[in-house]
Amino acid sequence: MTFSNESLLLNLISIGDEKAFGKLYDFYRPSIYRFICKFIKSTDLSNDICQEVFMKIWEDRWAIREINSFRSYVFTVTKNHTFNVLKRVAVEDRLKGEVLSSYSRSRNDTEETLLAKEYQQFLQKVLDTLPPQSRAVFKLCRQQEKSYEEAAQILGVSSSAIKKHMVKSMKVIKVAVEKDMDIAFSVFMPLLLQSADSLPVG
Repeated sequence: MTFSNESLLLNLISIGDEKAFGKLYDFYRPSIYRFICKFIKSTDLSNDICQEVFMKIWEDRWAIREINSFRSYVFTVTKNHTFNVLKRVAVEDRLKGEVLSSYSRSRNDTEETLLAKEYQQFLQKVLDTLPPQSRAVFKLCRQQEKSYEEAAQILGVSSSAIKKHMVKSMKVIKVAVEKDMDIAFSVFMPLLLQSADSLPVG
């Protein structure tokens, strides 16, 4: 199924008509999303890819008037982009971290307790090496889930100072993780966030 006036719509889009593009987006998005979901078993990632596909089409809108069948075009763009994402994420540490995190949640209570304790001890050891102000910022932002603005008010500093402390702290933790634990930081990150929540906030 296509628009009866799709050719006109494509011409309008090619000259930057956002309203025309919105109509095309609303019409094709559901089927594009379903297509992506066949390959990507994640609703969040599928939504992201769907948005990226339409962003790419909008960015290349100057050439859209030359397209005979927009349906064929959009599905070709979607297929290529989806497969490229699959190739990329197959080797990304982020996905490895998600797998590791899911695996840890499937362990029995004893194993989970031991694993959590191990990461808590390691993280606390690294935090103890930080300057007092950086340690205080990390605890407020990560463990107490304060925003940068809230932490800034509590400590009497600027939000930009809070951000600088967090960036430095995360760099220190990243180096320690990859050196001492011999794993990628992005693999450790999901477990770090789980462990940090249960650290003492003294």
